[in-house]
Amino acid sequence: MPKSPLTFNLAHYTLFSVALLLCTVLGSIEVNAGMFGFFKQYNVHLSPEVKGRITINGTSIPDIEIERILDYDQEYIETTRTDQHGRFYFPAKNIKSSRPGKLLDESRIRQVIGLSYQGQRYLLWYTTTSSLVAEQVLVEKLNNLSCDLANPEKRHEFRIHENPSFYHVILSICRW
Repeated sequence: MPKSPLTFNLAHYTLFSVALLLCTVLGSIEVNAGMFGFFKQYNVHLSPEVKGRITINGTSIPDIEIERILDYDQEYIETTRTDQHGRFYFPAKNIKSSRPGKLLDESRIRQVIGLSYQGQRYLLWYTTTSSLVAEQVLVEKLNNLSCDLANPEKRHEFRIHENPSFYHVILSICRW
């Protein structure tokens, strides 16, 4: 039985209406995405500056490589070496990222600082944070790492000044 011209036109009209609706919805999502910052670049604070000293039983260890790994939307790896007094330094690290503008994003920043000495790995610092800005307790602790390789690795809990109901958990051989 042949289709009537009315059925054919109705089918085309329905298809055209659905296509038009999709274009309108998708176009408005793109406009809203720009309006609400889905593609906006945000400042993300990965780490404050790091200052520390490496010793073993109180004796400075010169010229040893320290590695810092920061992970947010990708992994950022930096190295530095201790001076003749065992001191080391990393500058603060900030990036731009569109990730904070994504819906339901619960990403965390991972901070790891470590070294290898005489075939053994030492964890100087490990923590994660959801804060995209500098936090006082992390700034204070990372500004004064006293790392004796004879210390056992310990789990430290420090109250977050900006949100006192919560604590940062930090794994480290370092003390403050």
